[in-house]
Amino acid sequence: MKEEMNVGFTILALTNIKGIGSKTLFKAREELLSWNLLEPRDILEILEQLIVSKKLPEKFYQITIKDAEMAFTEAAKIFSDIDSKNVRISTFLEDSFPLEAVNLENPPAFLYYQGDIRLLKRQKLAIVGTRKPTAFGFKKAQEIAKEAADYKVVVVSGLALGVDSAAHKGVLLSTRPESTIAVLPSGAGDVYPASNKKLAFEILKNGGLLISERPPGAEIQKHNFVKRDRIIAAIADGVLAIEAACTSGTLITMNYGFELGRKLFVLNHSVDYESEDTIGGLKKAAAQYGALWINEFGDLMGSFGQGKS
Repeated sequence: MKEEMNVGFTILALTNIKGIGSKTLFKAREELLSWNLLEPRDILEILEQLIVSKKLPEKFYQITIKDAEMAFTEAAKIFSDIDSKNVRISTFLEDSFPLEAVNLENPPAFLYYQGDIRLLKRQKLAIVGTRKPTAFGFKKAQEIAKEAADYKVVVVSGLALGVDSAAHKGVLLSTRPESTIAVLPSGAGDVYPASNKKLAFEILKNGGLLISERPPGAEIQKHNFVKRDRIIAAIADGVLAIEAACTSGTLITMNYGFELGRKLFVLNHSVDYESEDTIGGLKKAAAQYGALWINEFGDLMGSFGQGKS
């Protein structure tokens, strides 16, 4: 745990230096394993090493000790916050980290989490859709999620109202209630929307997992939802859209899934529930991304082997 904290602290501190992002850190993978950040001045030494090895431009010689102190202090504050909220951190240098996320154009260098991080290593199906589903859509999301969990497939969603909530609740009704991962747009240890705090508690109580790119107390901004959607697509083996309009944010997740080569599925609806608001986005996903139409979990079960654990 001590080694994990030191690596996480080093990465956090460096990302608080303006101009240093995950891509720079990925280049410095080998160096990161040997760095031991004990005081702000160590940050300047690390930056100098990266400049000498051509992994940073010489403009980073302009970083001052004051800049380093601010970065160090901010990292220390975050570590204090996550400790008080029983949150942990997984960096891209650790086995627990979902390496699928590294393939993103702007990948995270670390993830905050609560719960069982080992769920990231199992087969995963993302179930996404509108926050205002029809009764049919809510029921199908719940049923499919339950069947997926019974089949040992972990269900990933975003803890939003509507389809996301139905998916998480479906898993909780299964024989494997631990098999769900909620990716949050809010800071770690915080729940958005607040009305789903009880659901988040039930997920953790049953052995599930909550993950976020943001530290505790982070302000929620519009772009955080898109960043959340890209993580959902990245860590899943397949993405199923239950209901979505043509302008739905669900299509953002499907687009990321398409770019990452994930298996994509959309749910067939009976004539009674067909409308632009329910399946307009599904038709678009089928046409643009080649998503396959399905009626139930059994239609996509073959995409998940024999329910590997």
